[in-house]
This record gives sequence, structure tokens and C-alpha cells, in this order.
Amino acid sequence: MATKQTLTPEDWIKAAFRLLTSSGPKSIRVDFLCLELGVTKGSFYWHFEDLAALRAAMVEHWRRVATSDVIASMVSPEMSPRDLFIRFIENILHVPTRDYGGPMTEVAIRHWAAGDEAVEKVVRDADTERLAFLTLQMRGAGLTGPEARSRATLIYATLVGLKQLTGEPALPRMDIPGFVDAMLRPATLANPARAPEAELELQ
Repeated sequence: MATKQTLTPEDWIKAAFRLLTSSGPKSIRVDFLCLELGVTKGSFYWHFEDLAALRAAMVEHWRRVATSDVIASMVSPEMSPRDLFIRFIENILHVPTRDYGGPMTEVAIRHWAAGDEAVEKVVRDADTERLAFLTLQMRGAGLTGPEARSRATLIYATLVGLKQLTGEPALPRMDIPGFVDAMLRPATLANPARAPEAELELQ
């Protein structure tokens, strides 16, 4: 059996995420956590002042692991914009989640945020950080102004949607390289009727 000395704050955070993912935010309780880890309540209070402290640690941990650490791992002058976008999407989709309750962990956090202002703020900050990073990379790939922001937003919206659909067996696996290639293509002409193909058809 684990003891208060052998457990770490991260062990409690992971256990809390498992409860959150399987049963929702109301399941994050000291008695349930102790049952999950096989320890007494004294062990919990050895690491956290109260549940509020644990919950705050949970969302900050999630933001660091699933956002800040992922972005930091992208910093490489040798990586092309295309490879960077592919790696970013794959890393966000495949952040190790077994210890945290499975691939639906981020979905569970977003559901939690819908009813908790403090959690909602951290999730919003993480979204802002991710979107700013994607927009910066779009500019680095040659897109400018609103177009860079628009493409970055579309990539991020797709990414969030894919997280929501995790576990749907009927859905085919996404062609991430193909999707990134489409997002990096130059914008089409504003007036397609003026394209050479259209002019030939009118002759």
C-alpha cells in the first residue's frame, strides 16, 4: 500500500484526473481519491491543504503538460512549418493520457470548465496560448494578417473537435499531413470568375 511519503502531488493529480474523466468533477472528493490510491485521508492532507488546492493544481498541471510543454517541444530551427504543424497536432492528440483517465481527459476538463469559472479561465488561457502559437507559425509559413489567424483558428477548431470525437470507432483516422498541406496552400483568388479557366469557358 502506498503511504503519504511515497506518493507525490502528481500521483494525487493523476488520480483526480482519472475520477474526473470517468465520473465528472463532482467525483473529485477526498474519500474517492483515497480509495483510488489505497491510502488514508491524512495522506491527502500531507500534500494539499484542501480540495480547492488540488483542483487548482490539476488545471495548471494540465495546461503545462498539454500546452506549454508541447509548444516548448516544437522550438526547432531545423523543423519546416509543415513538419511543425503535423507534429503539433499529433502531440496534442496523443499527449500521454493513460495515467490521467484516457483520451477523453481534455474533453472532461472542458465539460468541467462549463460549470467552474476558475477552470474556465485556465482552459481559455490554454486555448489563447495554443492559438497564438499556431497563428505565429502560419505567419512563418508565409501567410499574413487575417488569413494567418483564420487558418490557425480552423486548425485549432479541428483539433478541439477531434479531441471531442476521440473513441468513435466509426470515424476514419484523420490524414494529418494532408490536412496540414491544405491549410498551408495559398489563398484562392478572391474572384474565381476571373481565373484563366473561367475565361476560357466563356470564349
